[in-house]
Amino acid sequence: MRGFSRPSHALLALLLLPLLVLGTACKRPETALREQPIHGVELILKVDGATPEEEQALKAQLAEGFGVPVAPPEPLPVPYRVFRLTLQGGRNAYEQQGLMSTWAATAGSGLLAGGLLPLYAGAFGLPAVPIGAGLGLLGGLAYGPSHYANNQAVLKELGYLPWSFRSDWEVLERNPAPLEQVIARQNSAYLDYRPYVRPLPPGERTLAAARKASLRAYAEALVKHFVKKP
Repeated sequence: MRGFSRPSHALLALLLLPLLVLGTACKRPETALREQPIHGVELILKVDGATPEEEQALKAQLAEGFGVPVAPPEPLPVPYRVFRLTLQGGRNAYEQQGLMSTWAATAGSGLLAGGLLPLYAGAFGLPAVPIGAGLGLLGGLAYGPSHYANNQAVLKELGYLPWSFRSDWEVLERNPAPLEQVIARQNSAYLDYRPYVRPLPPGERTLAAARKASLRAYAEALVKHFVKKP
């Protein structure tokens, strides 16, 4: 299957790099889970249109994947360690865009990314900003048509563009006192869940079905990322 793109995925990666660096300032959740297993999972879901039933199904899928109960065990172990996922997102912005609007979006993202890159690098100073912006604009203009064509191919194959998500991962430890300690955290964590998306049958290609399919695929990818098979 062809890969899908988040909005201006290739270009916005440059803009997100400082956020990713900040998000990994403390211990990584992968390290914390290797050191000690968790007892449960928690989910904060802020996805457009998601229902309580979908939230419960997603939490159950995560709990099963991590091998922990959906509800907290009784009595609670001390300390009680959990993995908490905060997932935000919505429909892929490119799903309803034509060639010209896609082209304009990639050009604008390229212009912005190219202009900010010299400031992030810190080595070239302000005179390099117009040069970077110009190069970014050219890159965005060149990328636009292929980006549009790829999106159309994915739409034809899947019946939807997989939704765009932003996620934060945390490992928390709770004791009677203090109440809660953050063992590990990664903000704006990137997870490539493309290998896990599946097409919808032609008669079931609704907005709700696309959201459910995207959530299911994300949860499957997340479990595979953290739970390594022997």
